[in-house]
Amino acid sequence: MKFSKSTLIKLGSVVGIVVLGVIIMFALGSSEKESNKREVEPEVRLVETQSIYFEDLVLEIEGNGVIESKKTLNVISEATGPVLIAKNDLKDGTFVNTGELILEIDSREVENSLYTMRSEYLNSLALVLPELKIEDPDTYDKWQSYFYSLDIHETIPELPEMTGSQEKIKLSTRNVYSKYYAVKNQEILLSKYRITAPFAGYIKSTGIVEGSYVSRNSHLFTLSDAIHVEIAIPLLVDEVSLLNFSSPPTVKVFPDNHEEEIIYGKIYRKETLLNRNSQTLNVYVSFTNGKLNSYFLPGNYVKVRIEGMLLKDVAKIPRYVVDNENYVYTVEEGKLARRKIELVTIQGNDAIIKNTGLEEMKIITTILQKPLIGMQVKSTNESIELKEEVSDVDNQSQNSKAN
Repeated sequence: MKFSKSTLIKLGSVVGIVVLGVIIMFALGSSEKESNKREVEPEVRLVETQSIYFEDLVLEIEGNGVIESKKTLNVISEATGPVLIAKNDLKDGTFVNTGELILEIDSREVENSLYTMRSEYLNSLALVLPELKIEDPDTYDKWQSYFYSLDIHETIPELPEMTGSQEKIKLSTRNVYSKYYAVKNQEILLSKYRITAPFAGYIKSTGIVEGSYVSRNSHLFTLSDAIHVEIAIPLLVDEVSLLNFSSPPTVKVFPDNHEEEIIYGKIYRKETLLNRNSQTLNVYVSFTNGKLNSYFLPGNYVKVRIEGMLLKDVAKIPRYVVDNENYVYTVEEGKLARRKIELVTIQGNDAIIKNTGLEEMKIITTILQKPLIGMQVKSTNESIELKEEVSDVDNQSQNSKAN
């Protein structure tokens, strides 16, 4: 069977194409095998790290609370009568200094009664003096000196010391004792008509104007000490145990949004009854607001930092890197490791740990997703540290050349 020339050319082309396809297929198969033989390089995860530096550290316990006056006085009227003087009509916010007159009630009737009683007391002493002069000259001299010192316009002095039973009998028969104590009681009553400030502070009152009538046992005003103040700070039991009460701990007090405004106080007392709901104990910070700074007046909300105990050989690390079992992730020879730490306390966003051999290791501060112990990791801080070292070397070389 003979084929034409054109048919032979077509058959040759088909065979050539098939042979070429087989050659290409073998070539691709061999290259794939070579690629499968190559080793797959493990993935290196980049992380941020922090070096640990152990040192002696003074703890600071943070807290907050509301400023309260150390002394608050509710004043009740013990006298009756029209008001003669009322400081600023006893309006809210009126400030008074120590010893300043706040309120005076008309006392003329009580004062006149007092003068009458003093006069009667003088008469009783005048009647007993002649008898003492005859029977006991020494006693007479004592009582005569006392008699001459009396003035119906002045507070009567204390009675002279009694030296004998006859002296007591003669004074009793003239009602000297009863009239003496009647005068004393009237003097006390008279003092109730003038109210002065026992300490500097602000008045809180509904107001009392001059000329109004005041009745006995009516509430007049409340006086709050604005200079000597304190704050009740609730602390956890663990935090209280970190304070040294052998001497009053020093406290830094500052407003919530104004940390530049600082007053220093001290803790002089603490509660011993644990709050059942919050499981906290109150410590009381006392300080003096002598300049009446408005940031530290009673009622203001403030923050405090309390100076705690001195801890030796400890370090601060971010709080979030410590898990619930007190473990942290570290970089050891380029691989991820997990180490147990000894937690001392939590200070805000920091965790305080003891030195347990972690000083030469680097703690990972990156939050890892599905960490595998032993996987390769690299610190992104190394390149930064290397650049700083190279920069230092260049600076030193330039300085040496300049010299």
